[in-house]
Amino acid sequence: MAMERVAVAVTSGLLLAVLLATFAPSPALAIDCGTNKSHNAFIGSKHWDDRLLFMDHPKKESKWLRTVSADVATGNLRGIINYIEVLDQKTNGNGGCAYLTSGGVSTNNVGFHIKSQRSHGLDFIIRVWGRPY
Repeated sequence: MAMERVAVAVTSGLLLAVLLATFAPSPALAIDCGTNKSHNAFIGSKHWDDRLLFMDHPKKESKWLRTVSADVATGNLRGIINYIEVLDQKTNGNGGCAYLTSGGVSTNNVGFHIKSQRSHGLDFIIRVWGRPY
């Protein structure tokens, strides 16, 4: 009887784990901020015939003891993305982190959520390169 209960509990737990793994929303890709002073990210590879499809310079001033954030979305671009540069202009270690929230390489759009460190602003340059159609 006790072994039967253990078997049912293990089976139920395994089923729950599989269901959560299957139906849980996929998290956004967090670009590793690591220990580098500049939190740059390079996604994909640039080809010789790629063109600049999108560029933005999100910049926000700091707020005392708070973080600031910005959302950047390209919308539908007239091309397929091959390479993305996210360049942190604060190279002294006080920059922010970028999180890929939608799209990306091999699609026609990309979205980022950018967040600063506490009590610091953010200053990024985002460039998206791809093959126009």
